[in-house]
Amino acid sequence: MKNTAVSSAFIWRRVHSLMGLWLVLFLSEHLIVNSQAALWIGDDGHTFVRLVNSLESLPFLYVIEAVLIGFPFAVHMVWGVSRIFQAKTNSGGSDGSTPSLNYGRNRSFTWQRLSSWILLFGVIAHVGQMRFYEYPQKVVVAGKERWLVEISYDDGLKSLSKRLGVEMKVGKDGMVQATGPDVGTAMLLVVRNAFKSPIQIALYTIFVLAAAFHAFNGFWTFLISWGAILSYRSQKAMIPLSVIGISLLTFLGLAAIWGTYWVNLRV
Repeated sequence: MKNTAVSSAFIWRRVHSLMGLWLVLFLSEHLIVNSQAALWIGDDGHTFVRLVNSLESLPFLYVIEAVLIGFPFAVHMVWGVSRIFQAKTNSGGSDGSTPSLNYGRNRSFTWQRLSSWILLFGVIAHVGQMRFYEYPQKVVVAGKERWLVEISYDDGLKSLSKRLGVEMKVGKDGMVQATGPDVGTAMLLVVRNAFKSPIQIALYTIFVLAAAFHAFNGFWTFLISWGAILSYRSQKAMIPLSVIGISLLTFLGLAAIWGTYWVNLRV
């Protein structure tokens, strides 16, 4: 009688794959929301504000974030790190002692591993910055609930704050304590402030490029792992669709990074 037991490694690979698919969906939603701060020129980011306020008003938000975002990230990252150390790339140069296969899928395998490292540190830094270190603080001003953020001063804040209903207090160090009427407005100011910095623009550009590629290259391998595209023809046909997915995510992410301050909300 044959042993039909399924190995734990097989199960973990499938769980890792499923968590990756869920994170592709989350990344798409996240970049769609963020891009609204830049895509609608003249909107003053109000679409972004409305979407963020809707998300922040969800009941049991912290539980939702922990279960539907934090847990999948943790599973995918922990198992992914173990696979990084096990994987052996073979698309680079070689002295002949190891294979050197400079084909498209071999290069994609290498880039998937490299993008994993970028995302490992990028996600930790991004969550730390936007969800903890620079996340708006709820305060009560004149009996009304407001949201406080500290940002660097620039001349465009004068007119923008009036349009957004934001009160500003400029310190001697050039930093501004801005209080907005809702969390969405405060987060808009945080995002705008982050993308004033050329260093943060460069780092977030690398982060988005890595995330977009990792997401849809991973989606291509997900379809193979789960038996959706097994033939060579179907796998080849899926590559252009994956490229389209990578391109769309890249466009949304770079629009938010390069357009929020420098195009839509500079003045």
